[in-house]
Amino acid sequence: MRHVLRKRREAARARQERLQRLRRDDRTLLDRLYGTPYEDIAFPPPRSLDDTEAVEILGFALRLGRALFLAGAETRRIESSVVAVTAAWGMGSQEVDINARSIQVQYAPEGRRPVVMLKVMGSEDTRDLDRLAALERLTTHAASGRLSREAAAGTLDRIETGTSRWPWWFGLGGGAVLAAMLCVLASGTMRAALVSPLVFLLADRGAWVLSRGGLPSFFVTAAQTALLLVAVTGLTAAGGLSHAEAASVIAANVILLLPIFTIISLTEDAIDGFRSMAAGRAVSLLAFFTALACGFLAVGFLLRGADAEARSTALIPLPVVLSLLTSAIGALGNTVFMGGGLRIIPPAVATAVLGAGVKLACVGAFGWSAPLATGLATVAMGLAAAVLSPRTGIPVRAFVIPGIAGGVLPGPDLYRSLLQWLLHVEGAGAYLASTMASVAAIGIGVVFGTLLGTAAERRWHYRGGGPSRTGGAPGPAEPSALRPGAPA
Repeated sequence: MRHVLRKRREAARARQERLQRLRRDDRTLLDRLYGTPYEDIAFPPPRSLDDTEAVEILGFALRLGRALFLAGAETRRIESSVVAVTAAWGMGSQEVDINARSIQVQYAPEGRRPVVMLKVMGSEDTRDLDRLAALERLTTHAASGRLSREAAAGTLDRIETGTSRWPWWFGLGGGAVLAAMLCVLASGTMRAALVSPLVFLLADRGAWVLSRGGLPSFFVTAAQTALLLVAVTGLTAAGGLSHAEAASVIAANVILLLPIFTIISLTEDAIDGFRSMAAGRAVSLLAFFTALACGFLAVGFLLRGADAEARSTALIPLPVVLSLLTSAIGALGNTVFMGGGLRIIPPAVATAVLGAGVKLACVGAFGWSAPLATGLATVAMGLAAAVLSPRTGIPVRAFVIPGIAGGVLPGPDLYRSLLQWLLHVEGAGAYLASTMASVAAIGIGVVFGTLLGTAAERRWHYRGGGPSRTGGAPGPAEPSALRPGAPA
């Protein structure tokens, strides 16, 4: 036993020394793998590649990077995946550049003409949690030498052309469940919780029709916002909802409009040094909130006729147990809505309950401000996800993203602050600024928590107590096990 522990310590020291050398070597970009699941892989020495083979490897890397982006991976994970798979297949002197709309790779060995390739990724953030998990498994197996180039390319073909984990209508049903649970979290009654999914379906299908017609996403968001406000205001005027119920329904559906991926990715990119990506996401986020405000302003004449109760509707917090239960059910619905499979649901629900519990404790027991409570809650979520991700084979984002909407996002406050700002209520500007600070705290908290969790997991692993961060010793992997929905 002592001999085994000594060998593990020696191996850990060797890995650390190799990583230090890599971090001082800017020529190979392997320093980019520090802090990723691929940092302790012993890659083969770089070899000379002819142009045909280099184009084949770079082409696969570009396809993989684009697929990861479309599935919802963070930018640093995309870069490290590209570096890892190209290094695993003997490529050195490679460079990777990811900007707001495209990914570019270059193979430039000394004394030869460089091979440069580019692929457009798009500018809209999307998410498919099951596909993301399959792509990360593919990357891990290819980087650790468990898949040949031909097998990896075939597996990527199947992942890209495969159908979503759930039928579109089933995923939409998950969003409807989330809309109902968010309404309950916003102090909605049973009647409001039944109306909220209907409003969500109306706004979602309306947006789908508009987008099919080629309307830019800015106007689609504005139209969605206006449509849900008109629908809820009409129900209120007809006596179908009280003003308090209307507030909870609108708050729930505003949360569902928020681009959670963009909010978190913007912070990650700014912290990780991907400035162009962060700038692009900041512009997208600014455009979204402008479109949201335009939607409110477009139907402002309906809201100006509202009485004082509608202007100052107070959303009463739920009991702790009911809040946690509602957050759990909302995370379940959101996981399905984002294409997550059955393996992803339990950890996503548990992470949502953790975040909601921390936020409730910070606000209720300690009386801390909402931005601070939101930040600490997301730190806890990111930390838990980073520690558990290598042990479960589930991406960190699949742990965190589904639970943010129901557990920590200040949707009711966002609705009330926007409404009060529109109606020129005194103090509305400060209220809106505080709410936006809470939204910003989500991204900062997730990034910081993930960094803490990754550092803790790395320290535990290098001491010899953790599982392999690359899925075990190299060996052949069955491509069928890498498809979306397959167990890791």
